[in-house]
Amino acid sequence: MSAADPGHILKDTALVLRIAPVSNTSRIVQWFAVEHGKIATLIKGAQRPKSPFLGQFDLFYSCELLFYARERNHIHIARECTPLARRDRFRSDWRAAAAASYCADAVARLTLPDAPQPQLFRALETTLDELAEAGATEAALYWFELKLLEAHGVQPRLDACLDCGAALLPATRAPHFAMARGGLVCAGCAARGERGEPVASDALAMLAGWQASASPRAARLTQCTARQLGAMETLLGRFLQTHAELLPNSRSLALGLLRST
Repeated sequence: MSAADPGHILKDTALVLRIAPVSNTSRIVQWFAVEHGKIATLIKGAQRPKSPFLGQFDLFYSCELLFYARERNHIHIARECTPLARRDRFRSDWRAAAAASYCADAVARLTLPDAPQPQLFRALETTLDELAEAGATEAALYWFELKLLEAHGVQPRLDACLDCGAALLPATRAPHFAMARGGLVCAGCAARGERGEPVASDALAMLAGWQASASPRAARLTQCTARQLGAMETLLGRFLQTHAELLPNSRSLALGLLRST
């Protein structure tokens, strides 16, 4: 059944990405849903004292959502909403809230309406769970960025040389990152052709490990120096801008808050 079929009631599990007012009492909510991807619903009278939606949705909630599918303006009509995970920490921990805002903003910017991306949904849900449970860290955000890129098919190649295919281990001489090509070139190939930019082997090894990890917890538990985190910020930031045309202000804001005392 398509979300474009008018009048049908559809059910999905969805994360709240954005909320915007359309009147004193009604709201438009942008969701990221498992089966329907990025969708928007109108919630009429959401702020009225006796509304059945009152307290049932907020930023970064996971909800079971029932909605009437409408083709016009791609804005559907919410019928019922039941919270599955509220993640209350985001209401009191402003660093965690800033990190969650960046993750939601990145998904909202990079996804198309009505295009399911279950892999990215799982990555966002897992990241929000981690931030809500343990608080925000730079490393957790870099893990999410790696999964965001992977879901869009443009992840950096961090395990082997693009030219000769040689494995690049942490003990290898500092390899070069060819940003336009999206991956690493070993020192030998770099000397014979495109050099790219040097990248620290220790930061590279961490990113490669996180890229293969199913949870941001591995990134959170990794002991990183300020130099290593700075190298990751620069590499992933430039990669997002080059290959995904993404470098929102929400990223620099979240990272700046995480570094503040």
